Amino acid sequence: MKKLIYAAAVALVALSTAACSDKGKQCDKGDGDRKEVYTGVLPAADASGIRYTLALDYDDDNGYTDGDYKLVQTYLVSDSVARLKYRDSVSFKDKGDFTVTAQNGRKVIKLTPSPKSKQGEILYFLVDNDSTITLTTASLEAPVDTMLNYSLKLVK
Repeated sequence: MKKLIYAAAVALVALSTAACSDKGKQCDKGDGDRKEVYTGVLPAADASGIRYTLALDYDDDNGYTDGDYKLVQTYLVSDSVARLKYRDSVSFKDKGDFTVTAQNGRKVIKLTPSPKSKQGEILYFLVDNDSTITLTTASLEAPVDTMLNYSLKLVK
């Protein structure tokens, strides 16, 4: 009987480990949830750019199609002295829920802020590949100026 219980425990651990190692995605230990963090500097009309840091915490309950997010938008100003040529000006934090759906044959991440959010803006990202997402409009149209970069890269 002890061998049967031990074998069942080993099988359960093996299954949870295999679920977390799906294509290198990050997972919490024990609960099967997956976390991803994307970052990038996007264009801004009134600053040198906006550094987006988006953390997605997928829930495993619905096949990793939804979860919670945290977004930090940091406005940057030019600085010829700084190593990266810009410095932080002001940051805004937002959090809420997100869903991943398929629309017109493309994967879309929709960020819906929590009711207590001060920003309150729904954002949409197209999933370009396993490591890049692109900010888009609600109608999923590409940015008008194709010379500007609206993409965020997966960092973990």
